[in-house]
Amino acid sequence: MSEEIKEVLEIETKVGESFKIRLWEDRTKGGCRWVPTFDSGVLRLLSDEYERTRNIRVSDIGMRYFEFVAVSPGITKISLESRYGWKFSADKHMTYKVTIGS
Repeated sequence: MSEEIKEVLEIETKVGESFKIRLWEDRTKGGCRWVPTFDSGVLRLLSDEYERTRNIRVSDIGMRYFEFVAVSPGITKISLESRYGWKFSADKHMTYKVTIGS
């Protein structure tokens, strides 16, 4: 069963400023991970890191950190999908509206 998250979160930033998005990620069930889609003419991805937060042998649960920097002013969105490598559709969706000032 697919879990839809329809809430749109908002971020305000300025050109040249970086910001982070942090999400829970559970890799226990076969390599599920968050995948971002964004306009590379407006935002640049600086880093995509995973930090395991639970030290239990049978689980791999942690935080996924995405760091972006705004490269031009405007309004754009970042869509994030929680995907398994072997599935065509995403299990979870998150959307961030990013407003970038000069």
